Amino acid sequence: MIAVGAWSLVPAAESASAVKVTERVGVYDSRAVAYAHFWSPEVERTRNAAVAEAKVAKAAGDTAATEAKSRSLADYQKRMHEQVFGSAPATDAMAALAARLPALQRELGVDRVVSKWDVKVLKDVPEAQRVDVTDRLVREFIVPNEKQQKVLDSMKTTKPVSSLRLKMLHLFGGA
Repeated sequence: MIAVGAWSLVPAAESASAVKVTERVGVYDSRAVAYAHFWSPEVERTRNAAVAEAKVAKAAGDTAATEAKSRSLADYQKRMHEQVFGSAPATDAMAALAARLPALQRELGVDRVVSKWDVKVLKDVPEAQRVDVTDRLVREFIVPNEKQQKVLDSMKTTKPVSSLRLKMLHLFGGA
């Protein structure tokens, strides 16, 4: 009798494990999100303040401060080029969204968000479970003006610049 009772539990356990809740994954173009973050009013104010501080240091003849601020701005520019033109993760933008992300995910009906360039993570996510959330994430930072919208639209039809090419451009002053 015990064997019959145990046997009757097997089909229920198997059917429970066979039922999977379908995960919906928000997929975004990290270049577009990084671009929108770069042009957001808050980031633009911060960037303009950093440039102004560098100019003040230079005008005051403070070589050490000028060099430090120039290095910092160059590092920022390089990071932004990698995120906006390449397939580097939009770490600055996603960090800025971190507090709002759970609410955005609920609004969008997705369980998580993943960059469309993160092929390792997306290889296990069927197309049917992917939802493009790029435009909604962009709007968290800006309402694109005409020029910005043209750039965002062009990203939809172009591939990212390779990391090697970006490194070469930085090395030889092309970016």
